[in-house]
Amino acid sequence: MHGTEPIRHQPTPTFRFGAAEWLGLAALAFGSLHILLDFGVGLFPTQGPASAAVAAVFVLTSLLLLWWAVSIAAAAGGLGGGLASVAVLAFGWTLLTNGSSVVFCPPPCPVAAPLADVAHLGSLASGLAAAVGAAWALRQRRLGVGWRLPAGAAALVFASIVALGNAVQP
Repeated sequence: MHGTEPIRHQPTPTFRFGAAEWLGLAALAFGSLHILLDFGVGLFPTQGPASAAVAAVFVLTSLLLLWWAVSIAAAAGGLGGGLASVAVLAFGWTLLTNGSSVVFCPPPCPVAAPLADVAHLGSLASGLAAAVGAAWALRQRRLGVGWRLPAGAAALVFASIVALGNAVQP
């Protein structure tokens, strides 16, 4: 005789996007636009064999985009480490790495106009807003912070800055 087990109802996980998550998505979008423009205008030579530094930039950029997705999903799922990671990525990658490069081509930037200005200024504004928004949400939501996601984000940002500095074509 086969018995049946009663169906257990499991609570649906909470997954909601607050302002911090939307600001994080904006910072991800502007930072991605900027790095795509960098690739498109030839800052990183990809014709012929790629150097180790150029390969590192591509791999690290892919990993950063993945880390953004995981961090935003974790934040939306109520994990403080996700919000802390969004703050690190927004400040380190979008604001400092992508936005600060506006000093090399201030508005009106003739390279990839007008998208370069949109990417530079958008990275500055959204990177700052997302970092502040994530820190504020972390405090308001009174979440504990697991440090794996933000530590991974910091390591990726640092490695990316090193790779970018070594790969950019003068």
